[in-house]
Amino acid sequence: MKKSLVFLVILMLLLIVEGAWASSKVVVVYSPAQPEENNLITRMFEQKTGIKVMMVTGGTGELIARIKAEKNNPQADVLFTGGVDSVASIKELLDEYVTKYNDALIDKSDNHPWYTALRLHPMLIIYNTDLVKKGEVKGWRDLLNPKWKGKVLMPDPRRSGSAFGELLIQLFAFGEYDLGWDYEKRLIQNLVVVPKSSLTYKNVANGEYPLGLTHEHNIYHYKQGGAPVDAIYPVEGTALRPDAVYLIKGAKHPDAAKMFIDFAVSKEFQEKLVEMGDRANRIDVPVPKGYPAPDQIIQVKYDPFWGAVNRKNILKRWEYIYTNKDKIAKEFDFEKEFPLK
Repeated sequence: MKKSLVFLVILMLLLIVEGAWASSKVVVVYSPAQPEENNLITRMFEQKTGIKVMMVTGGTGELIARIKAEKNNPQADVLFTGGVDSVASIKELLDEYVTKYNDALIDKSDNHPWYTALRLHPMLIIYNTDLVKKGEVKGWRDLLNPKWKGKVLMPDPRRSGSAFGELLIQLFAFGEYDLGWDYEKRLIQNLVVVPKSSLTYKNVANGEYPLGLTHEHNIYHYKQGGAPVDAIYPVEGTALRPDAVYLIKGAKHPDAAKMFIDFAVSKEFQEKLVEMGDRANRIDVPVPKGYPAPDQIIQVKYDPFWGAVNRKNILKRWEYIYTNKDKIAKEFDFEKEFPLK
């Protein structure tokens, strides 16, 4: 009887130790990032820590929906990348964590413990230098010129987190409650809306379209590869939109998850992001070669939480404008309300 009891106690201890070992040796990561980035952080983190990364990929909206569906039994530990203006819609499903590298960050995590900014993404205008003269387009307003009708690419903000961020920046540049929507009514007349973000910069780079709306790093990636493209930093302003890493509330591997978040903002990994063309979120890591410094970029007031809180109705408004653009073009006196100069 005593031997059986001792055996059961030993077995239970072994199971506890084995469970603890297993939980510390794996981290489940949901990620909408590009494959190169997912592969890079997986390889580097596993080599550094010995912890296995189980990566599940998908679009930002898709993964947000999945986290919502799993809220009573979370399957992910970390959401790796995703615009704050999109992910804030599930803020109640995220845990607070201040990284150990907080003092080295530009956008510090103790100001908003529910996310840790990974990099800073200005949303810009990409143009094909063979099709658009330098200085011909200086900002958001210039995209309203009738000559660009059907020639400006933008991802669908209902599907693309970066496109939603771009929409917010435009609204903040002109007025999120009034003239910003007048601007969208006019801009929609010139847009070609595409289902995937990559179709924007790729089709401008190959010369199919002269203009598009995209991330800074996409433009420089193609420019450095020899494509005839360049970046326009809008004179009305843009935002150093944070792309972040998030700790899922109820994560099954919280310690490994926090180690993953720390590693994502470590100098070691942030320097690799710069090599890939991203702006790091560290004071001690310079911007990529050829990029303007942050203080050289005109910036608008940017409130990602306002965007998240109002996301549903913002997208409903945008969808109405998009689906009724012919009607709006006839009824809305653009020249009177928003004249070009």
